[in-house]
Amino acid sequence: MKTHSILPVSIGLAVLSCNVSALDMNIYGVGHVSFDNNDDGSNSYSTFASNASRLGFSGNHDIGKGLTAIFQYESGVDLSGRGDGNDGNGGLDDTSGQFFTRARDSWVGMKGDFGQVVIGRVGGLNQWLYDYNLFADQVGDLGNIWGGSGLADRIDGALMYSIPSMSGFDLSLSYSPEYSTAQDKTSSYTVVKANYATGDLKLSLGVMSQPVFNGGTNTYNDHGVTAFIASYDMGNISLGLGMQSESDVGGVSGSDRDSQMFGASFQIGDGAIKAQYSVAEYDGSSDTKGSQISVGYDHSLNKSATIYVVYSGVSNDAAASYTANNYGHGQASSVAAGGDPNTISVGLVFKFDNKIVK
Repeated sequence: MKTHSILPVSIGLAVLSCNVSALDMNIYGVGHVSFDNNDDGSNSYSTFASNASRLGFSGNHDIGKGLTAIFQYESGVDLSGRGDGNDGNGGLDDTSGQFFTRARDSWVGMKGDFGQVVIGRVGGLNQWLYDYNLFADQVGDLGNIWGGSGLADRIDGALMYSIPSMSGFDLSLSYSPEYSTAQDKTSSYTVVKANYATGDLKLSLGVMSQPVFNGGTNTYNDHGVTAFIASYDMGNISLGLGMQSESDVGGVSGSDRDSQMFGASFQIGDGAIKAQYSVAEYDGSSDTKGSQISVGYDHSLNKSATIYVVYSGVSNDAAASYTANNYGHGQASSVAAGGDPNTISVGLVFKFDNKIVK
């Protein structure tokens, strides 16, 4: 390579090194794959799936005067290479062999004595769905039952403000404004999330609202949701329960849905036995109930790697079509109304989080 080609590259690397040396930065990720045997209620099939695998960078930079700049850039990755969207990250549907899929929680912001403010893609339903979810990103995920009604798991173009933690209490407010056209009011979200922890007890309350256009009445109705989660950790045993109440689902006045959950895990050596039950039903509507029961065993190989086995089964009334392997999990089944799907899954999860620059 000629000298005049090397020089600009060398200068660029030197400048980059100078800039990032002032950062505390981490590179982190999750590789989560599984072998699943699925029965959608009428057919069965087996598949290898990539489940909410991800790669991200996060860091902070002290800019003085009590302020710290912070950032997180996180993308989903599809380890199956199928690129069909069923990677647990809502990946692209237009090409196979892709690796990066959709953005996950990604933002830039500031923190200081006032708290923390970030702008970007932040959690919506996800802000409380994982407060106690023993099967997160596995088959049997709580989101299979609590999600699916149109509420966003993440919110695009949002501002999130979090107050400083005070004696175990913290509070955050997220807001995404509407776009310029009238029909884009459905892009507007408001989320309030409060958490309180004392000893082994954790409590959380989430409230979220989205205006949804109802073409039948040519009006907007607020699809609202309120959720409460409680968990208690006794060391080898943990218990959790939750309730979620939605109103005007899909912008339809009077279309209300209530959901519940409870679960427990028991630590045995390097492993944990766990079970979780969740159920949802529309108020005043017959044959809309769907329930899910999941049991599994996680075994920790070390602090970075876990293997597991899970069984999850769903029971649907005649007008319900909940699945056992949708939220956060790859290769979701399509279930006909009234079908009773089930899945057996064996998986491997590898996590890393390393400081690469300081």
